[in-house]
Amino acid sequence: MFGFRNKLPQGIFEGACDVHCHILPGVDDGFSTVEKSLQALKKLEERGIKKMVLTPHFMKDYPDNDRASITSKFEAFKAEAANACGIELHLAGEYMMDARFLEHFKEGFLTLDKDGTHVLCETSYLMCEHGVSDMLYEIMCAEYQPVIAHPERYEYARKDDYFKWIDKRYKFQLNILSLSGAYGSTAVAKSHFLLKEGLYDYVGSDMHGLSNYKRFLPEIRLSNKDIERLEQLIENNKKLVG
Repeated sequence: MFGFRNKLPQGIFEGACDVHCHILPGVDDGFSTVEKSLQALKKLEERGIKKMVLTPHFMKDYPDNDRASITSKFEAFKAEAANACGIELHLAGEYMMDARFLEHFKEGFLTLDKDGTHVLCETSYLMCEHGVSDMLYEIMCAEYQPVIAHPERYEYARKDDYFKWIDKRYKFQLNILSLSGAYGSTAVAKSHFLLKEGLYDYVGSDMHGLSNYKRFLPEIRLSNKDIERLEQLIENNKKLVG
């Protein structure tokens, strides 16, 4: 369908930083136990991953997730992980733009970057809820930089929407497994389009478990030019986290 030709190069993740994952155990719909999380970190270290930014969900579906509780759980897990692998762990959050978004804004976002500005944001996959633009405007006025998680997965979004978001200076984070079909054919088409157009800024695994990662990552096929674009996103990740 797309004429893509190449597997990902061997060693493409050597020294890489993943800026979106749900490895922090027992806090959302990601990894359920410490043991499973540590197993994932060991596998990622074998692939060359050097740093991971853990981004648990902050949304109304998880009312107990606030900055203080998540930070406490992260510090406890980080201490355990230090004895199991050499990956450097950082903490941020994935913030749903819902009824609790401004509450999280007031308590202070857990940001992706060393400068405390880049906020990983998401919307519903099916529809852009009322007030999302206002929420993003408010945090930009406070000098935060919205990073839209996996824009290719929003079924309501059309090409014009993506270019409007770019005009508003939002940044985009690619879910790497979208390129292989892990989220369906629509996300495949959109992710390849956005990558080819150079609209992505960062890339993450959005890992909720090891099985999909191991299954779909080897199925990615890209043109040489798009591999270069992906490699640039991996470099952007490194610069973002520092």
